[in-house]
Amino acid sequence: MAAPVTAAAPAPATARATRTVAVTVPDWPLVAALDHHQRRGEETPSPEPAAPPAPADAPVLLLDRHRVTHVTAAAREAGAAAGMTRRAARAACPEALVLEADREHESALFELVAAAVDTIAAGVDVLRPGVLLMAARGPARHQGGEGPLAERILDAVAELTGWDCTVGIADGPFAALLASPPGRIVREGRSGEYLAPHPIGALAQAPVGPGWGHRGQPSAARPERRLELAETVDLLQRLGITTLGDLAALPSAAVADRFGPDVATLHLLARGEEPAPPAMHHPTQPLLAETTLETPLVRTDQAAFIARPLAEQLHAQLVERGLVCTRLRIVARTEGGEERERTWRHDGALSVADVVDRIRWQCDGWITRARLGGPGTGAITRIGLHPLQLAPAGENAPALWGSAGEAAQRASRALARAQGLAGEEAVQVPVLTGGRLLAEEAILVPWRSERPARREGPWPGSLPRPVPATVFREPPAVRLEDAAGRPVVVTARGLLSGAPTRLLVPAPGAPALQRAGLRAGSGHPVLAHAAPVVLDERWWARDGRRAARLQLVVQAASSEEVAVLALSRAGEWTLEGVYD
Repeated sequence: MAAPVTAAAPAPATARATRTVAVTVPDWPLVAALDHHQRRGEETPSPEPAAPPAPADAPVLLLDRHRVTHVTAAAREAGAAAGMTRRAARAACPEALVLEADREHESALFELVAAAVDTIAAGVDVLRPGVLLMAARGPARHQGGEGPLAERILDAVAELTGWDCTVGIADGPFAALLASPPGRIVREGRSGEYLAPHPIGALAQAPVGPGWGHRGQPSAARPERRLELAETVDLLQRLGITTLGDLAALPSAAVADRFGPDVATLHLLARGEEPAPPAMHHPTQPLLAETTLETPLVRTDQAAFIARPLAEQLHAQLVERGLVCTRLRIVARTEGGEERERTWRHDGALSVADVVDRIRWQCDGWITRARLGGPGTGAITRIGLHPLQLAPAGENAPALWGSAGEAAQRASRALARAQGLAGEEAVQVPVLTGGRLLAEEAILVPWRSERPARREGPWPGSLPRPVPATVFREPPAVRLEDAAGRPVVVTARGLLSGAPTRLLVPAPGAPALQRAGLRAGSGHPVLAHAAPVVLDERWWARDGRRAARLQLVVQAASSEEVAVLALSRAGEWTLEGVYD
C-alpha cells in the first residue's frame, strides 16, 4: 500500500479548469533503461554463470548524447549529477553502471503502466512516456472520491508492474503534473494558489508537446528553428520573473504582445487554467484509416513497415477535407478478436512523422506487454486510426496550436504573386542557420525554396537572448573615446584600455542609425557599458580571428537612451546591432 495522499486546505472556489489526474513514474527513462538492461542480460546466453543482478542501491548513470540525464541515489551521493559529461560522471563515480537512453523502449514499455491504470479508470491519455493524464470527475465518483481513486491507481501500478508511481489531482493538467511528485490533491479553485510559489523552472514540466514553439506558422510548415522551452525559462529568469506567481501576475495582453502565443499559453497554465481546445469539427463521414495485415504483427520490427502507409492514408483524408488532428486513438484487433486501444495527446497538428512514431511506439508496447505475460495475448491482425479531435486547418486557434490562419494565407498568395512577376530572387525570407556573430545567425533565401541545414553549435561567445532588434548586414564603423579623447581598444588580456565616455559616428551610416538618433559626424555620451566579451574564431587555424563584443547605452541626439552592440576587430569598432 503506497503512502496516503495529502490534500490542501479548502478555500472558496474560483474559475475552474478541467479536473485532471496526472500519473507519473519518477525517473521513467532510468526505470526503463534498468529494465531493458536486466532483460537483455537474462536473454543473452553465456557459457559462464550469469553475474548476480546489481543491488537496488547500486549507482547507475543514464546517458543521452554523452550527457548524464538521470542518476540513482547512490551515484548522487558519490558526486554524480544530471548535466555532467560521461567523463566527469565516471570520474566522480567510477563503479557506476552506465546505461544509454532508449526512447523507443521507454515508449513501448510504458504501455504496461497505461494498461495498469486502465484497470481502474478508462480514458487514459499518454502525454509522454512516463506521464499519463485522465479526467478525474467520472472515475472519482466511481471510486468514492479523489483520495480513494489515487490510492487505487497507486496500488494497481505497483501490483501489476512492480514499479512505484505518483498521483496528483488538480484543476488543469499543469497543476496536476506538479502535484504528482509530492502526491497532492489540490482542492477545486486552488490550482493558481498552489502553483504560485513554484520556481519558474517548473515550466519545464508544462504539458506542451512537440507542437509548442511552432505558433505563428502555418501548421503544415515547421520552421527551421522553433522556440525552445529551456531558452524561454532562462529569458523569464533574466527578466526577474522567478516564480510562477510572478508570471501569472503579468497582464495577459502584455504577455501575448511581448512574447507571442506560445508564452501566452505558459502564462495561462501558470494561472491554474488550461488552453481551450479548438472548435471541434464533425465531418459528415467519419474519418478512419485502417489496414488489415496479411502477416499478423508479432515482432516490433514489423510495426515500422506498416506505420508510414497508414499515417499517410490518414493524412491524405485530413488534407482532402482541410482538417488537422490533435488527438488520436490507435485501435488494434488480435487474432482472437480482442480489441486494444490507446489515445495519444499532442500539443499541435499531428504530422505524418508524429503519427508514425505513435503507431510504432504503441505496437511495440502491445507486443512487449503480451511477451511479458500481460492481458490480451495474440498477434495483431488489424490496426485502425481514429481522429478524436479535429479542427479546420485554416482556423486561428493560438491557444492550442497557433495556425497563422487567414492572414497567413493572404500573405502567401501575395508573395507567390510577387515572385511570379519579379522572379524567384525578388522575394526572400530569413532563415536561421546558426553562427557566432549576429550577421551569421540568419541568411536570406528565396521564399518557398529549399532551406539550408542549420549549423548546430555550440557557438562559444554567441550572444544570449534577447538579441538586438536591428542587425546590420554591413556593420557601420564607429569610434570609442575615453574622457581624455584617446581611442578605447580591447587589450590582449580582454580588458578595455580605458572607460568609454563617447561614441562617434564618423560617416553616414544605415537608416536604422538615423532613426535611432545616432547621427553621422556627431558624438554621443556613453551612459553605461558592460565588460567586453572576447571571441576567438577558429583559433586552431591560420585564418582564425580575434574579436570582442561590448554592450553600450548611449545618449542619442533626441536625448533618448539607445542600447547598441559594438564589435572590435584589430582595434577598429563597428556596430553589430541596435536594441529596441
